[in-house]
Amino acid sequence: MGNFLTVRLWAKVFLVFLLSVSRAAAALCPEPKIELPASSLPKALISLGKQCQISILVQTSSAAQYTLVKQSLDTEQEEFEEVLEQLLQGLPFAYQRTGPSSFAITPIEGLSPKLEQQLNSPPEEVTVTGQSLTGSHLRHYQLDDYAPIDRLSREQLELTGAQTVADALQFLPAVSGNSTSTSVSQEDDGTATVSLRYLPASNTLVLINGRRIIGDGYSGEATDLNTIPLSIVERVEILKDGASAVYGSDAIAGVINIILRRDFEGLSMNSYYGQAHEGDRETESHYLTWGRQGERSHLMFSLAKYAQGAVMSRDRNLSESADSRNFGGTDKRSSATPEGFIALTNSSVLTSSSPETYRSWSLEDRYNYSDYTSAITPIESNSVYLSADFDLSDSTLIFAEVMGQYTSAESTKAPTPVFTRFDNGDLTIAADNIYNPFNQTITDVRKRITELGPRIQENRTRSWRVNSGIKGAHKQWHWELISSLHHTDKSEKLSNLIDPLALSQGLKGPTICNLDSGCTPINLLGPSGSINSEQLDFIRGQSSNRSQTRMESASFIADGPLGKNRAGEILAAIGLEIRHEALSTNSNDQNGLSYIGGHAPGATRGSRTIKETFAEVSVPLQSEKLWLDGAMRLSSYSDFGSTYNPKLALRWQPWSDLHLRISYASGFRAPTLTDMHQQGYQSQEFIFDPCTSDSASLLAGCPAQSDSARIQYLTEFGGNPNLMPETSETLTASLAWSPRQIEGLSTAIEFFNIQQDDVIGSSPQFLVEQNAYLGLFSNRVTRDDRGEITKILATRINKGRRTIQGYDIALRYNLPVDNFGQLDLAVNISHMLSYLNQGATGLPEEELAGTFIDTTTGGTGSLPKLKANAGVYWSNEHWKAGYTAHFVGNMEETYLHNDQSLTHRIKSWLSHDAQLSFNPTDKLRLAIGVNNLFNTPPPLAVTATDNNYDYRTYDLAGRYWYGSFSIKL
Repeated sequence: MGNFLTVRLWAKVFLVFLLSVSRAAAALCPEPKIELPASSLPKALISLGKQCQISILVQTSSAAQYTLVKQSLDTEQEEFEEVLEQLLQGLPFAYQRTGPSSFAITPIEGLSPKLEQQLNSPPEEVTVTGQSLTGSHLRHYQLDDYAPIDRLSREQLELTGAQTVADALQFLPAVSGNSTSTSVSQEDDGTATVSLRYLPASNTLVLINGRRIIGDGYSGEATDLNTIPLSIVERVEILKDGASAVYGSDAIAGVINIILRRDFEGLSMNSYYGQAHEGDRETESHYLTWGRQGERSHLMFSLAKYAQGAVMSRDRNLSESADSRNFGGTDKRSSATPEGFIALTNSSVLTSSSPETYRSWSLEDRYNYSDYTSAITPIESNSVYLSADFDLSDSTLIFAEVMGQYTSAESTKAPTPVFTRFDNGDLTIAADNIYNPFNQTITDVRKRITELGPRIQENRTRSWRVNSGIKGAHKQWHWELISSLHHTDKSEKLSNLIDPLALSQGLKGPTICNLDSGCTPINLLGPSGSINSEQLDFIRGQSSNRSQTRMESASFIADGPLGKNRAGEILAAIGLEIRHEALSTNSNDQNGLSYIGGHAPGATRGSRTIKETFAEVSVPLQSEKLWLDGAMRLSSYSDFGSTYNPKLALRWQPWSDLHLRISYASGFRAPTLTDMHQQGYQSQEFIFDPCTSDSASLLAGCPAQSDSARIQYLTEFGGNPNLMPETSETLTASLAWSPRQIEGLSTAIEFFNIQQDDVIGSSPQFLVEQNAYLGLFSNRVTRDDRGEITKILATRINKGRRTIQGYDIALRYNLPVDNFGQLDLAVNISHMLSYLNQGATGLPEEELAGTFIDTTTGGTGSLPKLKANAGVYWSNEHWKAGYTAHFVGNMEETYLHNDQSLTHRIKSWLSHDAQLSFNPTDKLRLAIGVNNLFNTPPPLAVTATDNNYDYRTYDLAGRYWYGSFSIKL
């Protein structure tokens, strides 16, 4: 309630300030000059709208009569209306503003007879230029209130200083929960994903130019943003509404639509360099773009290179040790130490301090693996992009685009640990092993094999996409036929691992391990350095995994007016789509056993064919006041069956500057091919077992108190061919106000409620807790007679439901242009009211709003009740400056310490970014900037598996400086 009052107070103060300003501002053009090709007036308006990020409505039957020469329009004052007046000068047309970012071009009285005759006939075509309408296939007049959409223009992207799509999205208020990440220290595979509305990334659909792309995160579960170079992005549109009726699967939380550059003309070269204050995370990017506009064609070509340097865990105070007790946390160091943890039959636990010298092992002997790990992974990528289009006639155009990208990442992990009792295979040390001085069989040794050196994980991604098609218009209907082919090839190598079969043999006695059998005896009972090179060569292993995903699709879409009723024109769209998806994953595991220290993702072979039909309609109920919008999609999957999803919305505009909207949407997420077909694979997961507490004897599922030193457990994951889709119902209501008395001011508030059922998941932490506390899932959590977990079976299931409620507030104001320049203000707030989660059918719902549960342990990640940003941006003829503050509210986490359940408050976090750019001419731009100006570290998260903070929500690098320049020839 306190956060709600805070938000309401912020909103009141900001509105009072805005209403006190009496002067108005105009829509702006970001470029100092607008270059328009020789073309018809409609095409010139299309180019103008795209360059200025403005939607323009024009009746082409009247405007197509006029042909314009190639021209350059002056935008020194950056006012769109002045630019539009220049373009229309001498032509019999006027303009009228229809919304904060949309204009209508209309004929004026006294036209020539020929033109009057054209206008008296039925309209042949309606063209909406400028921004595409994410969330609909209709060409709608009411662009500003049709759906809750946030837009990031190219200029706004430049002001962030981001060099990847993921970095540009990370701190947006709507991006919460399992959000973007290009660097995951202990589980990094070089990919980056994005999530909206606090839901996992698999519930957010990513589009390019409004078209579905392959779900090519590792194993095909979510779109990898690192395969989309930011250098060719024109803008990003974020639809915060369920859209399965429009786009199909995965659009439960919303849609990220990445619009690529298409109308660029000339030659542009850009370079960027940045570095953290500690001298690491050196980042650079360079790209070259060339475009040429012909009389009937356009061609664009782009090359881009990006490289990001590493940040090591040991180089930041927060992450330098897995023991965070100095910060108020806990000790998460590993019981697998270089000197060894040796459990004998008399219940004593020893460690080796020197050859043949042993002492008792204690908790303070645990190993700090953060000395080796990379907290931010070095990444390099190279990309190429080509787009071309050609006008076959005045009403028909063919187009094609090709994008290819190669990305490599290399992360560092601590040397391989061995847990002989709990790892893969029979790792018992025989009593007659030549290095065993205890004359007894030893089953429980935990040792860090530092002699192997750190583990190095190398990830490589090769992806390419080809889209081509033809589109045109017939009378008032538009149509397009599109074909696509997408392919991604990902490989991963993890070196300095241990072959479980070789190690098993090397721990046996001379009758099994001898020179004749080609076996080298292994010494796990000596101090650090006791494993020589011959032993290392015998047990050393390298895991390799390869994943290939492929998608072919063809779609046809047509839209136009169905007719008219008393209130106006009825708009409709229909479409068909067919696509084929395939996934293949291989690994070099050892007869089903993954290498010790690694994780084999499990072989996957799967494919499916999807056939879909969809339709949309917008019916006016009261002229220029009230509309009813509807959409329906029927999807047929070859593997699990069919599903249909409707969407209804009612839009009301009681006054021209006030828009209200309420909508209902049904959604679904099809289980991925990985979800359904992945074979079992094993990994040592970081998990807390309640049976390690002193109260274990009181818990229903604990035979006895287990070893409190253990934090990793052998877990087997896998797919399930009997999975059903996740389903959802979404209700949204929004109010947008753009007062005519204060032009340039726009405000909006959006409420949302998402209920999701049949959630697909595999949470080993959840299984262990339910097993310990309630005695459930005994078929999935295997324990020995001492209560020790020997294996966790965490294959995917449709396991529960969740309900999320919240609202967003957006306030923007463009202050007047004067001698000082242009000043823009913006505030964005996302407030979660509730997050009810039911872990499995029959279990009670838990309120998770304002909590953190690490995703590595199967949790929902960071769920702050409040996330916001605010910015002030200034510009004049040659200078631009921006300041943005990012805020993440506080959260709570629970953990056990000394057999007590404790609650830790993760503090709120505020960081500040600033940038200054100089444009001495319209061809040259220089910029410098700093992110996290005050070097604010992330807040401590006690239960975070890696580096003592949530890497998906905060940035560990600290203060980061950068500079860039671009030149256009």
